[in-house]
Amino acid sequence: MKSSEEWNWESLTTLSIPSNQLRQHLGRLLGSDAEERNRAGGLLYCEVANQGQLYSAAAPCVDIIAEHVGCGGGLNSDSVALLESILNARSRGLQALVDGVSVDVAEYCRRRILDILPEILQKADGEDFELFREVCFLIPQLADSSNEVVKFLSNSISRFEGEFRRVSSEALEEAEEVLRDGHMS
Repeated sequence: MKSSEEWNWESLTTLSIPSNQLRQHLGRLLGSDAEERNRAGGLLYCEVANQGQLYSAAAPCVDIIAEHVGCGGGLNSDSVALLESILNARSRGLQALVDGVSVDVAEYCRRRILDILPEILQKADGEDFELFREVCFLIPQLADSSNEVVKFLSNSISRFEGEFRRVSSEALEEAEEVLRDGHMS
């Protein structure tokens, strides 16, 4: 695990703003003001995972979210939506330099998200529907790497009713498809 401080921020790519400005937006994304979180989430999506295009600044963004969650910080639907966008984005062979070592950005992001998956699942306990829904969108993409996701979704279906149950069922179908076919359709 690399600390977000070890990244060479000036060398990282984004869509349009200097990458060293992303930290301030990540602070707003992880903050308590819902409107600020929403705006920061939209901006960060555009800058690091815009319309399926992955940019190298996604890696330290995932690190900052992972550090926040790992230290007991809260998790919100906007930050989970950003993680989902990063997992969905692609840029073949995209590399970033951290501590003088080149890493594959997509693989690095996936690995870091898997590192905090237990905390994500614990925080998505069904009290906040928006967070729960975003986690249900996120986790089928990780199903091929973790049996925890299928267990989480199965337990959710048995525990919840209404919208929570519907969203859990849809996500479980996608997760089982990933396990069966190796990818989502």
